[in-house]
Amino acid sequence: MQAYPNAKEWKPTTMEKITTIPVNGVHIYTRSIGEAGKAIIFIHGGLQQSAIWETQLKDDLLQEQYRLIALDLPGHGRSGRSAAPERDYSIAGMARQLADYINGMTPDEYVLVGLSSGASLISEALPQLKLAPSGLFFAGAPLPGNNLPIHTVLLASPFAQVLTANPPSDAVLTAYTKRLVYKPTDKFIAVCKQYYHDTDPVFRERFGEYINGKSELLNQLSGLQQSQLPVCFVLGQQEAVVKPNYLDGIRFQHKWKDTIFKVPAAGHLVNYDQPQIFNHLLLQFADEVMG
Repeated sequence: MQAYPNAKEWKPTTMEKITTIPVNGVHIYTRSIGEAGKAIIFIHGGLQQSAIWETQLKDDLLQEQYRLIALDLPGHGRSGRSAAPERDYSIAGMARQLADYINGMTPDEYVLVGLSSGASLISEALPQLKLAPSGLFFAGAPLPGNNLPIHTVLLASPFAQVLTANPPSDAVLTAYTKRLVYKPTDKFIAVCKQYYHDTDPVFRERFGEYINGKSELLNQLSGLQQSQLPVCFVLGQQEAVVKPNYLDGIRFQHKWKDTIFKVPAAGHLVNYDQPQIFNHLLLQFADEVMG
């Protein structure tokens, strides 16, 4: 299914394949499960990595029907860091890298799943994709546009102190990680802090400029409203990063089930808080749009 030259592959298990794929000089760490022609590609948010999708990648029903692919974005996790961060670490630059990555694949059909700012990257990458996805599945998506700058879509959070090249105090980082899920455990906090420290400090700084409205002014909502692609929106009822009602009343051509799904006992990372509900919705959506 992959058409990349010079990719390094090894198989840690009989089911999961780990690959590092060179894209514009940056090696992208990729996890892939299954061999089906139809794929679900998972895109994490800023300061996260592919491990945040663990309960999706291990879902038996999803594995049975689809090839599951999750990557670490450039500057995150085990992927390489850009030698040209001014070019690559803007939202537009990250979207270009993502589009080039997806264009190197040859799935028969695929769905893109975006978590948090991963949804923003997908929205920006869509016009650059050679083969359009069959649908979009967005969770906790902060999508600016239509006179809604990105900072107006977000709730108050210690972003300014966290999105810096120099790490904040442990107390500030702990407060930030606790905002991501409904009931943070000590294990989750420790793991999420590691995700943070595994992220390129230069990316953190550029991402902070975007979040604070000091760099790109993007209109992702307009493109999605006009898109012919089915879009599923999922938010946690206890969302503490994105304003949970900002999408209410916004019309989309093909909003799946004509609903914004608001999952109880779930925060920003809905897939982590309520994996069974999340996976069930994703399976239904994928079956319908790729059926």
